[in-house]
Amino acid sequence: MPHRLHNRKAAPGTSHSDEAWSAARRLARELDRILDGSGPRRAAINRAAAELRLSTRQVYNLLARYRNDRTVTSLLPQLDGSRKKRLDQGIEAIIATTLREQWLVLEAPPLAPVVAEIRARCEEAGLAAPSYLTVARRIPGLFSPEEIARKRSANPKHLQRLKPRPGYIHAARPLDVCQIDHTPTDINFVEVVDGGGTFIGRAYLTIVTDVATRCIFGFCLTLEKPSALSVALCLAQAVCPKEAWLSAHDINHGWPMFGRPRSLVTDSAKEFKGHAFQRGCEDYGIRIRYRDRGRVHQGGVVERLLGKLNSVLATQPGSTGRSVADRDEYPAQRRARLSFADLERCIALAVIDHNLQENARTLKVPATEWERQARDLQHFDDDAMQVLLAFLPVAERRISPQGVSMFALDYFSPWLGSLVPQRDRLGRLELRYDPRDISHVYIRDPETREFRPVERRDGMLAPMTLWEHEADRSHQRSANARTDVEKVTLRRQITEIASGQKPSKIELRNAVRRAHAVEAAKPYDALRPAKPAPAEHPVRHKRRLPVEDW
Repeated sequence: MPHRLHNRKAAPGTSHSDEAWSAARRLARELDRILDGSGPRRAAINRAAAELRLSTRQVYNLLARYRNDRTVTSLLPQLDGSRKKRLDQGIEAIIATTLREQWLVLEAPPLAPVVAEIRARCEEAGLAAPSYLTVARRIPGLFSPEEIARKRSANPKHLQRLKPRPGYIHAARPLDVCQIDHTPTDINFVEVVDGGGTFIGRAYLTIVTDVATRCIFGFCLTLEKPSALSVALCLAQAVCPKEAWLSAHDINHGWPMFGRPRSLVTDSAKEFKGHAFQRGCEDYGIRIRYRDRGRVHQGGVVERLLGKLNSVLATQPGSTGRSVADRDEYPAQRRARLSFADLERCIALAVIDHNLQENARTLKVPATEWERQARDLQHFDDDAMQVLLAFLPVAERRISPQGVSMFALDYFSPWLGSLVPQRDRLGRLELRYDPRDISHVYIRDPETREFRPVERRDGMLAPMTLWEHEADRSHQRSANARTDVEKVTLRRQITEIASGQKPSKIELRNAVRRAHAVEAAKPYDALRPAKPAPAEHPVRHKRRLPVEDW
């Protein structure tokens, strides 16, 4: 909430500054000279007032406070707000009433116009008008900080900030409570694409931490924004042993932390509320706890460790800093030199180093605590691929004689043929897909309840990412696109033909009457005299022209 209170008094419970203590000590020296002096008391008081730049009345008041116990503490400013009010009761009542009516409202107006209203009301009542500072000093005594936050702000965070938050998230044993969260890395990486162009950007980091030991036992580095895929990859690494992964990435250090979390604390991001994440947690017996409003501070463990990993990366070339101001014109993209694979190895080494570091507060080493407390943990023979499949994005499809359809593609495998006769009884089949390669999808077999791969029916099995497929379809749609005018031209012609004017009933009746009238017998034909037959003329013989013979 904006700081709109102009109050010079310190809040109750605050300690005095060194300047206040020095000023009180100086007052004590001058007062000692007055009390221990042998000369006239009035002259000594006048001299002390001139030396301290105070009035004689103020010196008399200080003497009254200092005379009894003669301690420096008695001369310190009062911080408890117990100073006696000197205003008339009517003025105090006007100040309290006006502040509550016009200042303590949700619109949160400034104090100046309210003070003007208070002074006007006092003038109308024939009372002395208080100053701006006098009114401002009454506010802490009239209203508590909680009441001010509740009445002058609609944002619940301001009230939440004033409430105590005792307690802290804790766990008795390893894997009892774990936390998962994401953050962008504070460093750029460089990737050469097909030996030509160079991509420079930031990756997204997802980690899983154990609250009891403060170990990091899983992470995932991706180019895409946090999604169900990054959560699946992170949990697949966290649940299973990591020897094969460390060997593949040429890391010769131990990372023995793994196992199924019993409880997973997350925020309210959409990837943690999706069907795939909830179904996967139910499958592996993981209880989900959301740190919603009022419990945001319970995510401090994973948030702090994400910041710690980013602080390690921030010391390398290409660091982006925590903000634009923190970067301070540093050419982060030009200085970037780590590839994506190198950045992943650096994060893995930073995670292992954290697990071996002593906690400055608890004086405990996460790796040692894990080794000491995790001996009795139940270990499951989990396969990383099966865990990944359990948390991949999920969909449901009905089987047809041609297989199943997904992403405008058809998928079929011979083992699906035996399910075609039962498709009416099976209902929808559970389907999982990996956005990094949609040449295959994974369908849960209704009999064995295991996921089995199903390939594209068109035989194109080259790996293709989902975003490449969507970009290709978008390009095709753009190539086949017609303008809005072209789309409606032929439809307009069809409408014009179909919406020709239909003859009315009167017009049709008149047309029939005309036809009947034309066919009816006419009286003038009967009364017309008969024409005489033409006279017969004798037949005239043709004269032949003489023909001369040669």
